[in-house]
Amino acid sequence: MIIAAAGGDKKWNGHLGVPRHMAPVGGEPLLQRTIRQAAAFTEDVHVTTPDDDRYQVVGAVRHVREPGASEYASTRDLWSEDGRTVLLLGDVYFTDRAISTICGDRRRGFRAYGRRGASRVTGTPYGELFAVSWWPEHHAAMDRHLAAVHAARSAGTVTRPPGWMLLRAWQGTPLGRHIVKRGRFFTQIDDLTDDIDFPDDYERHPAFGGSHGRAG
Repeated sequence: MIIAAAGGDKKWNGHLGVPRHMAPVGGEPLLQRTIRQAAAFTEDVHVTTPDDDRYQVVGAVRHVREPGASEYASTRDLWSEDGRTVLLLGDVYFTDRAISTICGDRRRGFRAYGRRGASRVTGTPYGELFAVSWWPEHHAAMDRHLAAVHAARSAGTVTRPPGWMLLRAWQGTPLGRHIVKRGRFFTQIDDLTDDIDFPDDYERHPAFGGSHGRAG
């Protein structure tokens, strides 16, 4: 299992004096919490982080990565050659139920896990992608789709997050249109699970002490 936490921190803007992946929740850093949740399903947990001493993790193998590359391409050397690869985004607060849904899914195919639109639970006004998974027989297709995604982003024709674009590539829908086909490639997770990009995301989330909705 891979937890990708090497992305840039510009949106977070130094809030709380720690990277967003290390934002405190329930007495532990967010990233460490996700590692603990993942470790309940596998002993083989890998984490990608920047070259930053504030990223100290226990219970996972740490891999330093340069910010800038997508979470998917930058972990290519960590994809499993004999089993399912699960990639969790390291700036996401996962409920235990969401982790169980993701890690317990044994369907043989590419899967994306997220929320296609706004959340009535956390107040986030847009959709979020939380995790993806695939199997060894999907590696060649993953490489092709990621090449198309990165080419579109480099050319400036589409500038949306690469995870959503990867899902669209698998769906066969336009990379620049937010079309989410439930069923074959996408599993909806609509609870307290949410992405923490901006200080406002953290401050309003019930798990971090926010007042929107109810923590649970």
